Amino acid sequence: MNFIKGTSRDQLCLFEEKLDDIIQEEHLVRFIDLYVNKLDLIELEIKTNDKGKGIGYNPTLYLKIYIYSYLNKIRSSRKIERECKRNLELIWLTKQLAPDHWSISNFRKSNKKALRNIFKEFLRFCHKLELLSFDCIAVDGTKMRTQNSMSNVYKREKINKVLEKVEKKIDKYLSELESNDKKEQDEYDFLNKNIPQKLKQLEKHKDKLEFVKEVFKENPDIERYFANDPESNFQKDNGRCVVGYNSQSAVDEKNKLIITTDVTKKNNDMHQLNNMKKKINEVKEELEVDKKSICVADAGYHSELEIIEAVKDENVDVYIPHPKDVKTKEKQGREKKNKIPAKGYEREDFIYDREKNIFICPKGQILKQIGKGSIRDGIRKIKYQCKSCKYCEVHEMCTNNKDGRAVGISENFEKMEKFREKVKSDLGKRIIQKRKELVEHPFGTIKRNLGYTYFMQTGIEEVKAEFSFIAFIYNFKRVINIVGVKRLIEALN
Repeated sequence: MNFIKGTSRDQLCLFEEKLDDIIQEEHLVRFIDLYVNKLDLIELEIKTNDKGKGIGYNPTLYLKIYIYSYLNKIRSSRKIERECKRNLELIWLTKQLAPDHWSISNFRKSNKKALRNIFKEFLRFCHKLELLSFDCIAVDGTKMRTQNSMSNVYKREKINKVLEKVEKKIDKYLSELESNDKKEQDEYDFLNKNIPQKLKQLEKHKDKLEFVKEVFKENPDIERYFANDPESNFQKDNGRCVVGYNSQSAVDEKNKLIITTDVTKKNNDMHQLNNMKKKINEVKEELEVDKKSICVADAGYHSELEIIEAVKDENVDVYIPHPKDVKTKEKQGREKKNKIPAKGYEREDFIYDREKNIFICPKGQILKQIGKGSIRDGIRKIKYQCKSCKYCEVHEMCTNNKDGRAVGISENFEKMEKFREKVKSDLGKRIIQKRKELVEHPFGTIKRNLGYTYFMQTGIEEVKAEFSFIAFIYNFKRVINIVGVKRLIEALN
């Protein structure tokens, strides 16, 4: 049977193919090459660590390599080095140059600021192509693991026990070595196998534990120490607890492009609203966008102090649903039948009379203010209580407080109620519904398509730079899909 045959490896070729002929005219590497060549490296503050080694590689080479590699789900410097030697597209892009993995890694480490500037520079390019509207911007956060594993998290109260356990293991292996040395080596050689190596690992672990113990001694406020990345923190992620960071992003509604990012150690989003709003305003100012934008986030961002501060901004109209208005099916299923207060007698069912400064319960009874209130979390809380509860027929459905049903509100009660009604309006509901489709797309692409569920770098500043570059890669990929390589090259030229 005949089959298609390849070219013989011993065949001499009269005419060799040009390097440029192996890449199609509208291939994305041509756009990467042209785009990076157009960048102002001084403005981006790009540095290279090749100084002192004679003639080094041009920083644009590293940048081209990183953009191509991240687009193709490759982040390890060793893997990138291998791809530079065997991947035809990278061979074309680098003109057959292949930096070693140390140089590739050092470029990333020494260019934290530059990697963030590249994100901003590409955003300017997107704005020139009219790919951004700034009409509606959705903010959300996602949890991403860092280099820490749970086994590298140490607690103050357990550090002595862990250290003691390691020391016992070391003593055990030392006694085994001593015992085996007295026996016939050829007969019992298998007993010695790996023991020296294990001892070395245990000694290294012991040194680490003693260092952690010293950290606890010098810092009495620290209860936990994350050995691989001390700046990371526990993050709750879909019912699991991981060690990592909370990555924030703001997404423009026109083409679902990320306009700004941030990374925090906080394990929730409650105090991130004004931080992200400020970053959105900074981007608008840089791009000279003079228009009011809608900023929408989920109930995880609902914080009274944050909202009161945010609504003062005339450049941004904020929409955040109240947690009680976003009950999931899971939460509804957990609600108890005999819950106190019962349905119909919850705080929202009590009417506030501003003129008389009283609350009226569903049965028409009056709740009067008690005292001047107390300050909690920076907000004055005011208490209203009913003195006629014990004579009420629905007393057991309303409260189990012997002194009568009490309702606590904050000094910003009316402002927050007005904000809540705005979010619950027909327009507010449509905006809240729009939020999910905006923020889910970038995180879905980053985590599922590109596979970036964890950070390669350690330290919050390094992680911020890496997440900014990941967001740039997402935008880069998104723009290529929307506009096409041909039109992008035309735009650059």
